[in-house]
Amino acid sequence: MSWNKLAAIGDWSTIFPLKTIGIEVHSIDDESDAPKLLRKLAHSKQFGIIFVVENLYEQVYDVMREFAAQNLPAIILIPKISGSEGLGVSIIRETMKKAAGRDIMAEEE
Repeated sequence: MSWNKLAAIGDWSTIFPLKTIGIEVHSIDDESDAPKLLRKLAHSKQFGIIFVVENLYEQVYDVMREFAAQNLPAIILIPKISGSEGLGVSIIRETMKKAAGRDIMAEEE
């Protein structure tokens, strides 16, 4: 398998524009379908990056952890078209805290 494709999972209005730049879009109507779809795409070994709309984070958390130790696919949260919930930044912040031993993203007082 080549791992050279990109995919996106989420609501149609958020992910459809990504189709114009060559990303394979997978719209879901029922959020409970997200983990099964993410696992299927990740196991296919066709996608190097899989974007997931951040409102699905709770549903796909276990699948993201399952693949976190692997180099591919990278599973990346993206904001909904209506705006960010800040989940992506908070995950990066927590990862950096663990790596650096302190919150290096905190604003200085």
